[in-house]
Amino acid sequence: MKGLLLKDWYMLLKYGKSYLLVCIIFFAVSIFGNGNTFFMIYPFVLIGALSVTLISYDERSGWIGYGNTFPYTRKQFVSVKYIYAFGMFVLMMLLAFFAQLIRGVVYNMGIIDIGLLLGGAVGLIPPSIMLPIVFSFGSEKGRIAYIAVIIIACACLPLFNMMPENYTVYTNITIACLIVFPMTLLIFALSWFISIKCFEGREEL
Repeated sequence: MKGLLLKDWYMLLKYGKSYLLVCIIFFAVSIFGNGNTFFMIYPFVLIGALSVTLISYDERSGWIGYGNTFPYTRKQFVSVKYIYAFGMFVLMMLLAFFAQLIRGVVYNMGIIDIGLLLGGAVGLIPPSIMLPIVFSFGSEKGRIAYIAVIIIACACLPLFNMMPENYTVYTNITIACLIVFPMTLLIFALSWFISIKCFEGREEL
């Protein structure tokens, strides 16, 4: 398990820098730019695809088949991807909070923004949708799920930008996010379980 974690860590260092750079740029724009909600939520959607990218590189290099010669179970292989997906989500939350902290100082306002709340509430949904499909059918077919998630996210985000800026009007939304976030964690855990079962039952690798 430690070997799998280390392998993916090296892959993240090599292939994940561009993802992280884009996310940092979006968060930086969210500090000073309009359309703050879009720039706050999109990094969560983008980073959700990183685990799928790692699987794609594993398949392209033939490592998944090669990995069967090592004492790793398919459950461990799946779990590593979910561990990194959750780790990237936590990192996005920290970056989003830091960006809003700066925004709060610059504009003398509360540091919690609706974009941060919504990003935290639904940030685990993209990998929860994509990973079971990828582990069932492979990364190439799984890209369809990725494209669908991006289209849906981009279609919904402009709706959030129509909300007023006054944070006090977000009381009900804040409560909703506090309810949605535990549900998101439950969906993520269920997706983890489904992915394990799908990958264990998959014959062709």
